[in-house]
Amino acid sequence: MSVKQGGFLVPAISDDQRIRVFYRSFTAPGEFDGMEVAAYVVITDRYIVVCDTLLCPEDMVQVMQQMRDVLPGRQVLVVNSHADWDHVWGNCYFTGVHAAPIIAHEHCLMRLRSSAAQLELRDYQRRYTLFQNVTLTLPTITFTDIFTIHGGNLTIELIPATGHHQDHIAAWIPELRLLLAFDAVEKPFPVIENPAAVPAMFDTLERLLAIQPQRVLCSHSKSASVTTVEQNLVYLREIEQRARLLTRSPTSAELEHASELIHYSFKDALAAVTTPTEIIDRTFYSWAHDNNARCIIQWLFS
Repeated sequence: MSVKQGGFLVPAISDDQRIRVFYRSFTAPGEFDGMEVAAYVVITDRYIVVCDTLLCPEDMVQVMQQMRDVLPGRQVLVVNSHADWDHVWGNCYFTGVHAAPIIAHEHCLMRLRSSAAQLELRDYQRRYTLFQNVTLTLPTITFTDIFTIHGGNLTIELIPATGHHQDHIAAWIPELRLLLAFDAVEKPFPVIENPAAVPAMFDTLERLLAIQPQRVLCSHSKSASVTTVEQNLVYLREIEQRARLLTRSPTSAELEHASELIHYSFKDALAAVTTPTEIIDRTFYSWAHDNNARCIIQWLFS
């Protein structure tokens, strides 16, 4: 396994010093081919708002050390976009002497309380030393509709953005017309949770476009934009159109390679949204493409 330690500030992603973007990389042969995930820190007059906490508490140590210049006079708040491990396992930094409120959707709390979350953590700790200091740390403030943080100079509206997961939210900063889409938007492809979540994913992408952001940042791409949201929607609609041409419900065995059923290969889907020189986690996104095709087919035939 190859790991770049800690959360690294990437200044080029944001030209506004009130929005700081941190990335960390994780590679595990056969599972993650150079995965990168982002955390955002929004600096308002009143608060330091940490949006997602990366992979482990050590990541947050490095992030918060780089925020020392703006911490005096401001309260730290933490936002979890959803309960996936690569977004919340740094939560445990924000306990004890570093305690801070952790804000998330109510269903995020439910997911992190689950036995499945405990089992996933134990599995990763067994395989990778990186996660030895992780303890599942729950949100302390939850909501189900919209949660607004009034920071003085900036407002952060936390809005449901389901489809990737039931607990998924996005963050909208109207003063900057900036959308933090997290995993609701991805380059090259978003990832649908299950067949029942297909309509929610379509609805989320349409609603995110309807608020007319000028800038979009997402958790797994340094080059996301409003165009990325549009491409995500076109990509999923293309799968839907091809799936509607199927004349019968596929078997479970056929669904294992769902993209073949609709004649929409990973290579073709990727070529529509990336350039040959772009670095993509092909291990993960080839799985994601088949997953999306499978979910949409099953939704149509349900």
